[in-house]
This record gives sequence, structure tokens and C-alpha cells, in this order.
Amino acid sequence: MKQSKPTTGLCRYTDDQVFYRDKNLVEDLLDGSHGFVEVMIAHILNRDLTEHEIRVFNTILITMMEHGLTPSSIAARSVYMSAPENLQGAIAAGLLAVGSQFVGTIENNARLLARLVPLEGADREREAEAIVAEHRSRRTHIPGYGHHLHRPDDPRSIRLLELGEESQGPRHYLNSLKLLGEVIDRSFGRHMTINATGACAALMGDMDVPPEVMRGIAVIARSAGLVAHISEELERPSGRYIWEVVSDAIPFEV
Repeated sequence: MKQSKPTTGLCRYTDDQVFYRDKNLVEDLLDGSHGFVEVMIAHILNRDLTEHEIRVFNTILITMMEHGLTPSSIAARSVYMSAPENLQGAIAAGLLAVGSQFVGTIENNARLLARLVPLEGADREREAEAIVAEHRSRRTHIPGYGHHLHRPDDPRSIRLLELGEESQGPRHYLNSLKLLGEVIDRSFGRHMTINATGACAALMGDMDVPPEVMRGIAVIARSAGLVAHISEELERPSGRYIWEVVSDAIPFEV
């Protein structure tokens, strides 16, 4: 069967007009009343946002923007040290570290929560127990839970979950996140914090953001943080120092 010709609904332009989806860029969006986050998320999701959703997305992006000297920022600083003429290359290198261990866990957590959302009562709890059992049998971390620093609770998550509770919309993902956390605590016999990526996954899930798109939202936020790291690298360079520390700390051994 012949494949139909692809189309796009994102942008079009004429000699004197530019449109973002159905919005006239100059007349509708550049009037000073629309913020970047509002326009960006509406462009991605193809729908208008409520005031509460705009507030939540702002909070999510701010939360995910900066994580200190983690693999992504170290990679960005290192590449910039090697190729200072290529800032975008340094940012791209840092974004390649947004994966299944750091930041990208937001998508992994959302996929687990999506298994719980359609269920109710005992069925939902049994599925949560199955998720925990699967990860324990493989001896793998459960994405969205636990943190090497923030204990007993992640302060970022506390605030994010408070915002979720203020929503007048559905809380299926939020409730699933909390239930899975309770099952994890019971299974391990100790409290394991809901971390920021888990909280962000639940909030975005309840705003109908597809799990496949959530990592993209994280990439947008992380990009801003990486630009800040490169900006600091110009004034307080650490790329070469990191290189030398690693070189000295790891000896050659046959």
C-alpha cells in the first residue's frame, strides 16, 4: 500500500505572516501576555494550558534545570574545554547523558505508573507489588524512588507533590506514585523517598503528557542548566581540573 504524503501541523508562513500551529506569531503570541513556558508546552502538546498547568510546568522545568556537577555537566564542561569554539557541541554532549540513570528516569517512572493508572483497589496494589518484585529480582533501582543525598525525603518532591494536590484535575498518576512508594517501603522495610523525577513524572502524567515526551521536557530544562555551566566555565573554568583529577586518581595497571 502506498504511504500517504507526510504533513505537519506545527508551523507555516507566508510572505508577511508566521503561524505556530493555528496561532499568528506576531498578533497572538508576541503581544507580551504569553510566557515562553506557556507557548512551548502548548506547542508541544497542541492544546491550551490552564493557569495551574502553566504554574506546574514552570516548577518542573526549574526543578530539573540544575543538578550540580553530575555526568551531564561534567561532559559539557569537558567538551567545551576541548572545543571552546563549539558551545552547542558541549551542550549536546551533556544532553547525551540524560538517560536511564540520571534525569531520563522520569520516563521510566512514568511507564511504571502507567501500569497502575487503569487499575483500582486490590488489582492496583497487586500490580504495584509485582513491579517491586520484578525490580528486586533483577536487583535494579526502581526509577522515581530513592536518592543518594536527600533522606528521608526529597525536599523538591515535597513541594512538587503539594502542587499536584492543588490541582482540580485527575490525580491518577499522583496517587499511583504514592501507592507504589508505600509498597516499596513495605517491601524493603524502610522508607525510600520519592525523588524529583518521580514527582515530575506523576505531575506530567496527570496533565496527559505522553511518557515518550517527558524526557524531552527534561532535556529542555537541562539545556538551560548546561548553558549556565558553560557560562560559569568562562569565568571559573574547571574542565581541565576535572581532567587532571581523574588522570591522577586512576592509575595505570596492566
